[in-house]
Amino acid sequence: MSDIRLLLVSLLAGLLLPLSFAQLPPWWLPLLLLSVAAVLWRHFWLGRYLAFFLSGVCWALIFHHQAMAQRLPHEHDSQVVALEGRVSALPEQTDTGWRFQLESVRVSDSGESLPDLRMHWWGGEPLVAGEWWRLEARLRRPRGMSNPGAFDYEAWLYASGTGGLGSVRSGERLSETQSSPWRDTLRTRFAKALQPVPHGQRLLALLLGDKTSLSRADWEALQATGTSHLMVISGLHVGILALTVFWLTRHLMRWGRIRWSWPQLWLSAPVALIAAGLYAWLAGFAVPVQRALLMCVLVCLTQLARRRPSALLIWLVALVVVVLFNPAAPLRAGFWLSFAAVGLLIWGLSGRLAQRGIWARWGRAQWVVYLGLWPWLVLWGMPSSVSAFLVNLVAIPCVSLVILPAALLGALLEVAFNWPTLLQVSASALDWLFSALQWIAGFSPVLHFSFPGWLAWLTALLGTLLLLSPLARLCWLPAVLCLLPLVWPSVTRPPLGAVQVTVLDVGQGLAVHVQTAQHDLLYDAGARMASGFDLGEAVVAPALQASGVARLDMLLISHADNDHAGGALAITQRLPVTKVVSGEPEQLTAALAAEPCTEQRWQWDGVDFALFPGDGVPDAAANDRSCLLQIGSGQGGVLLPGDIRRTGEYQVLAKLQPATLLLAPHHGSSSSSSYAFIRKVAPRWVVFSAGAQNRYGHPDAKVVARYRELSAEPVYTAASGAVRFTLGAHAKPQLSWRWREKARRFWHE
Repeated sequence: MSDIRLLLVSLLAGLLLPLSFAQLPPWWLPLLLLSVAAVLWRHFWLGRYLAFFLSGVCWALIFHHQAMAQRLPHEHDSQVVALEGRVSALPEQTDTGWRFQLESVRVSDSGESLPDLRMHWWGGEPLVAGEWWRLEARLRRPRGMSNPGAFDYEAWLYASGTGGLGSVRSGERLSETQSSPWRDTLRTRFAKALQPVPHGQRLLALLLGDKTSLSRADWEALQATGTSHLMVISGLHVGILALTVFWLTRHLMRWGRIRWSWPQLWLSAPVALIAAGLYAWLAGFAVPVQRALLMCVLVCLTQLARRRPSALLIWLVALVVVVLFNPAAPLRAGFWLSFAAVGLLIWGLSGRLAQRGIWARWGRAQWVVYLGLWPWLVLWGMPSSVSAFLVNLVAIPCVSLVILPAALLGALLEVAFNWPTLLQVSASALDWLFSALQWIAGFSPVLHFSFPGWLAWLTALLGTLLLLSPLARLCWLPAVLCLLPLVWPSVTRPPLGAVQVTVLDVGQGLAVHVQTAQHDLLYDAGARMASGFDLGEAVVAPALQASGVARLDMLLISHADNDHAGGALAITQRLPVTKVVSGEPEQLTAALAAEPCTEQRWQWDGVDFALFPGDGVPDAAANDRSCLLQIGSGQGGVLLPGDIRRTGEYQVLAKLQPATLLLAPHHGSSSSSSYAFIRKVAPRWVVFSAGAQNRYGHPDAKVVARYRELSAEPVYTAASGAVRFTLGAHAKPQLSWRWREKARRFWHE
């Protein structure tokens, strides 16, 4: 590796290192690092590499300190504030209202400046980017749920520069935009032109990077076929556009009658960059687009300077520049997938296909990306499509060489001459492609793999690089063996006679994973929101797979309330489930085929289980019909009582056994947790599964005081994230971890 590459790698490593910190070091440390870097540069043979590394650390720390200082002040957290601000980007219409970014925010009364906010307006008025609004909203600091294997919402907010969240109560438009923002104007115009075409709005995703123009069913089809990257403005599209414009410009100059007194490259390269830049502008400069545009700029500059640096060096420079501009960018999956895809193509294709035909090269390119990205998809908890390789062989040329160029030309004709025909033809072609993708998605399985640990993952990454290298024929067997941890990851399960109980952080709801040596049970599945966000799909299923669950032996739905049963269907669609049991089976969807909760006892792997219904009266309140689960293992026990109220507690009091771990009935509501119930169970820990600052006031302060009075230690999922308890056959019960502490990074609240 040349000297410049080592320097860039050193700088990149320094930029990435602070992302592993649980807390940011003091503000003066960057100044000290700069001083050390200056000394090392001159006095040690490795000094300049260390200097670049420390400079990267210093730059990243300065950026992160500034970014954290721009978060919503604590005094405004959970407060209703009258504020003013400007709508930025394209507002997103949801099933329940509008979601949008607010910039240039200030408090109406005091004029205090606030950071950029991500707002949600339930049932609100239509908004247009660029408008100024006065809003009354409840604000909160950027906080999300914290669970193993699940999406890190707080990291996503931090990487996008969002300093707070808000829920709008009312709003008043202060002023119309003096000149409508370009993206919103074009979106309105193109949407109107595409109205005659069925599903014509899909084309807006390609033209403007407007992801809201795709329905949930569209995204599911794209995910099942591994073609999600085609339906947003990606680096591939920018690169192809730049190459097309470059080629057309050069040929027009050759065919024209005008004699040019300068090299053709001096005109064709800038024109290609301008076209790519305009297209990237339309896309809102997402990370994959930044990468493609930077690489286009670097290639053109080297061509103009008559230099021929390696593709790897250009890729590495683009990577470092993107991270320099935003050291938080690596927190987004798109950053790694975009750069990994290009890096893999450089690794797998450079200098190896000079004698092959175009179709052999195209097939090789798809195989390189398909195999090479597999470990990266596992790392980010993304599914792998079995059909992606074959589908992309056809879909990429269709979109990038036919539909997209026609759509861009059609957009230009519509804007310049008010002629929408070509735009509509492009939308029809895209609709036909989607029909084919949806048909393939109907029988194409999607595979989910759990993260096997860093050592196993790095081994698998090495295996893919070996398989894509010229050495593949010589070392294919050890390379394949390196991939086995991805397919069969090593899973640590409790020993015989022991049980692990993990209470997941699902906000105002409940989901508890119970795991023994060879069996898995899920008690409740979280909620499905009115917006369509499904906690069973987004949180519970990934957490189960992170624990190595391949099949659920029982899905136990305490009762039919949405915060307990809403995510159940998504769980059964993601994992095979042997049996579904519920206290209110008649209230659940028939697709679950739930059995009624009846009193029964059994043993799994030396652990005792007892199941019994709450109130046996048919017309009892839904909460009191909760199905209770009692677990006994060695020196400890567990009681999961659902949402039973005091009346339900008295009904089952005689059946209860003392339990080391108790899940607070009804999230700690004042209607539950009577003195008699707590004394009978005598828990050491009581877990309150409730959303942070929820509107119900759960857990009730008097209930918490009651548990403390009776020597039970409260544990809150809102503060701790997911929590895991281990009860062994012989060892003492213990609280194994609180996920928010175990996985803490400095951007977490």
